[in-house]
Amino acid sequence: AFGALDRAIDEVADAQLGSRITLAFGKDERTVTRRELGFVVDRAAARALVEAAGKSGNPFADVVTRSRARRGKIDLALPVDVDRQKTLEFLTELKDDVDRAPTDARLDLEHHAIAKETPGYLLRVYDSMVAVEYAARSGADRVELAAGLSWPKVKSEDLRDVDISTVLGYWETHYSAVGPDTDRTYNLKVGADKLNGHILKPHEVFSFNEVVGDRTEKEGYRVAPVIQGGELIDGLAGGMCQIASTLHAAAFFAGLDIVSSTPHSRPSAYIPMGLDSTVVYPSTDLKLRNPYDFPVVMHYQVNQGAVKVELLGKERPYRVVFEREIKAETPFGSDTRGDPEAPSGQRYTIQEGYPGYTLIRRRYVFEKDKMPRQVIYGPEPIADILEKSHAK
Repeated sequence: AFGALDRAIDEVADAQLGSRITLAFGKDERTVTRRELGFVVDRAAARALVEAAGKSGNPFADVVTRSRARRGKIDLALPVDVDRQKTLEFLTELKDDVDRAPTDARLDLEHHAIAKETPGYLLRVYDSMVAVEYAARSGADRVELAAGLSWPKVKSEDLRDVDISTVLGYWETHYSAVGPDTDRTYNLKVGADKLNGHILKPHEVFSFNEVVGDRTEKEGYRVAPVIQGGELIDGLAGGMCQIASTLHAAAFFAGLDIVSSTPHSRPSAYIPMGLDSTVVYPSTDLKLRNPYDFPVVMHYQVNQGAVKVELLGKERPYRVVFEREIKAETPFGSDTRGDPEAPSGQRYTIQEGYPGYTLIRRRYVFEKDKMPRQVIYGPEPIADILEKSHAK
């Protein structure tokens, strides 16, 4: 009889632990089994509860209880609790999965619509543990987990009066999308998607690393060539420097303030020297400042071998001219590395060298229509022309 009782308790306990419970956090929900969440049934306590049924000492009540039990109409609450270690591990893994930063509202430039903002979640594990323990003991089918919400800086209502009628600055760089470069192309599209439609408020400072975030596999990035220490090597999220450099060049001609930028350790094939900007999360950043009294909107396109950036807003009050002066060129050295598998006496060129350069980058800002257009393409440096004009 006791064996049959134990088997019956096991069947009921397994059914209870296999039933599903809903976890709610913010506006999201997830359904899991009670067993996955760390619920446990105290089988010894359940057996004691069954054995004590109908033995309260009250003859009338005990007769009624036994009569109902024989007809299978008595319900006894299972003693359910949680395995705290297992529940803690579950909630910690859930936190890693659901925690997210807030997303600003953006202009969907392709569909001429506003992409709404979304709040960020921060699951509070130990506060949620209390809610899970209460649900286990009460038999609730739904648990409201403790989650802190963080709100985006830009909301949908902030975009109603955004003017994107004018291209303030534009730049285009090119890439290879064939063969071994497909992973790099994929990274370009992932990175551009993080920035497309981003709004830079009047006089706001933009941080590339802050907006794009960490470049990890979880965020969808792949391994592709990157420049490090003057050498081309494989690294996670290769291609993000092209996303940053194209933006840097467009910002340069849009008249945005270049707060912080770092050139590559060797010339980049996709952009002229002086306009590139390398980024490494979280140490090396590209920072821009909007000097205007109106918002500036970033529009990225990555397709058909080209990364295109438009900075959109109202018509700017002046135009920008770029001048680069190369002061010195440093020949590249060579580094010989042994390869035990190579035939004796043979040498292989693993990577071509590039000379180094010392250059001066100048940006001239002119009031609209005050500077003859042909000066930009004149044979003399703009600095010399300006000096002559001031001497008159």
